[in-house]
Amino acid sequence: MSKSIYAAVLAMGAAVCLAAPAEARVETGPISSLYERDGRALPKKVQKHRAKKHTSARRAGTRKSARYAAKSRGKKAARAAVGRKARLAGRAVTAGRSGGGGGASRGCLQAPAAALLSRIEQQFGPVKVISTCRPGAVIAGSGKPSKHRYGLAVDFDAGARKQAIVNWLRANHTSGGTMTYARMSHIHVDIGPRFVSLGAGGGRRRS
Repeated sequence: MSKSIYAAVLAMGAAVCLAAPAEARVETGPISSLYERDGRALPKKVQKHRAKKHTSARRAGTRKSARYAAKSRGKKAARAAVGRKARLAGRAVTAGRSGGGGGASRGCLQAPAAALLSRIEQQFGPVKVISTCRPGAVIAGSGKPSKHRYGLAVDFDAGARKQAIVNWLRANHTSGGTMTYARMSHIHVDIGPRFVSLGAGGGRRRS
């Protein structure tokens, strides 16, 4: 064999050896973001895996959002069910709730409530006290502590003076609540946030 032919065979062999690893690197190299950076499409197997993973994550997020929305709607419905009527009605013993044993003693009242009752009687004369302190009392519907629980509320029978006393309370009692009941001469007053609820249980007026 001549030297020129021998040299050509060697050259061809060297070329094959050099080309094989490069081709192998392209086909069997690690699957990574290099494909995305150099413009090449990811293998179909990888694309399918990523699509499946994305779909699972999206479904999980949808289920989580649905559970959160349902929970939120439940809380709003519960608050709406309580309503202002139930929250205010539960502040008074004449609403028909028992709170662990009530009484009509004036001695258990805290100073602000006792002073309010004294002002009412100074203006209109003695009134018949129905309820003052109710240990453990809670507000109907919400379970929150009632003003009667702390000696900060009084229920009394105003008799024929009901309207006159209510008018006076609306003008002068700004440090708590005033509540009356439909077809009853009872009045509830307490110390705290101001509110006026007239005719509870029978189309009352509010202010």
